Amino acid sequence: MKKIILIAALILAIWNYYEEQQPRPENRSGLLAEFVQSVQGQVLKKDPKFQCDARKYCPEMTSREEAEYFLRFCPDAQLDDNHNGIPCENDARF
Repeated sequence: MKKIILIAALILAIWNYYEEQQPRPENRSGLLAEFVQSVQGQVLKKDPKFQCDARKYCPEMTSREEAEYFLRFCPDAQLDDNHNGIPCENDARF
């Protein structure tokens, strides 16, 4: 009987610990709002002066800005050899 009570107490203690570690819903919405504020203004919007076409390599780009646009919005662009998010790093023109 003591063994059952001890196991029940242990399960209850683990349950309480688990409940305390979970973020509360009010904290989640605050974290979400904080994240949204930190990201606002950093979103790269489509620039109307560029448009996806058949070009997909660095020698075909005319500027760094155009290469960044193509890398972000054009699915076939092959402008980032090492996949670090910076297009045409080794192109001396930019």
